[in-house]
Amino acid sequence: MITAAKLERRPRAFQSLTGVTPEQFRGVLEVFTPLWLEAERARLSRPNRQRAIGAGASFKLAVPERLLMALIYLRQYLTMDFLGSLIFDLNKSNVSRSLDAILPVLEQALPGAIRARTLKPESEADTIPVAGFKPNRRHKIGTLAEFLERFPELEDLIVDSSEQERGQPKGAKKTAEGKKPSGRPVDKKRFYSGKAGAHTLKTQLAVTPEGLIAHQSATAPGKMHDTRLFRRSRLGTALPVGIRLFGDKAYGGLKKVYPEYEVITPTKKPRKGQGELSEEERGLNRLVSKVRIVVENAICRVKKYRICKEFYRGQTEKHGLYWGVVGGLVNLRLLDRLGLEAA
Repeated sequence: MITAAKLERRPRAFQSLTGVTPEQFRGVLEVFTPLWLEAERARLSRPNRQRAIGAGASFKLAVPERLLMALIYLRQYLTMDFLGSLIFDLNKSNVSRSLDAILPVLEQALPGAIRARTLKPESEADTIPVAGFKPNRRHKIGTLAEFLERFPELEDLIVDSSEQERGQPKGAKKTAEGKKPSGRPVDKKRFYSGKAGAHTLKTQLAVTPEGLIAHQSATAPGKMHDTRLFRRSRLGTALPVGIRLFGDKAYGGLKKVYPEYEVITPTKKPRKGQGELSEEERGLNRLVSKVRIVVENAICRVKKYRICKEFYRGQTEKHGLYWGVVGGLVNLRLLDRLGLEAA
């Protein structure tokens, strides 16, 4: 069985398998351990528990190995059977239960983005900016105001969305011989992305000019347009006045929705037969692209973790959590590279 101490002797292999260096792993472990112990104490103290604290079987893996298992899973996206049987000597059900318990705590231990848990209902989608939104979640950086307090030089945010392929929704099974399924599943069309040509899950990221992921939307079906996702992502109501917002051509409609904000997008090429972009417009588009490349690089760093890149085979409800933890790991490495503290 692999252990954290044994793997730390091979730093390059450690970073390749987990996405972090041994030094960064020890820093995360230092923050993660008390949070994990607190979460375990709360779990063992629940009112309907019949055993006293300390009774029952103990975990086979120590806290460092449990954290190591979660990082390897996120980076390599191995199956539960492979991860349990060949690496940590556990049953796949034990691996699954461990990851379900570890990942929410790990997200708290990382300097991740402000993650919206749900999308706004379509009837409540933003039409004009409204102040006062506060994400309902426990996090070191709980609101954009706190984020701006920590990074007072921040003046710009760059937004973009990314899609990840998922399985095609299935219809109901046959109930009797000769009977047809009850019909096409309701969500079959809404997950189909014409752009990707597949059923996908979409996530929107808002990134600072330095590359830090500041905000992450809840998971949306692949069919949803980027502008609609922004209007329902709970980001528009959290932006303080004075921050410029950069996006690609898909976000051009935000200029009408948020007239009080400075929304900067590339100029679209006129339709065929209606002229061409001027040299000045092409030059401005190049400047916007130079700013926007930061969010493309951030998405690229996120997708180095295979759980965010490969065909997603998990539950839709957990997709946002995986992206939130990976975003925290990406921010951790960037903060370390910039020489800033992650706490």
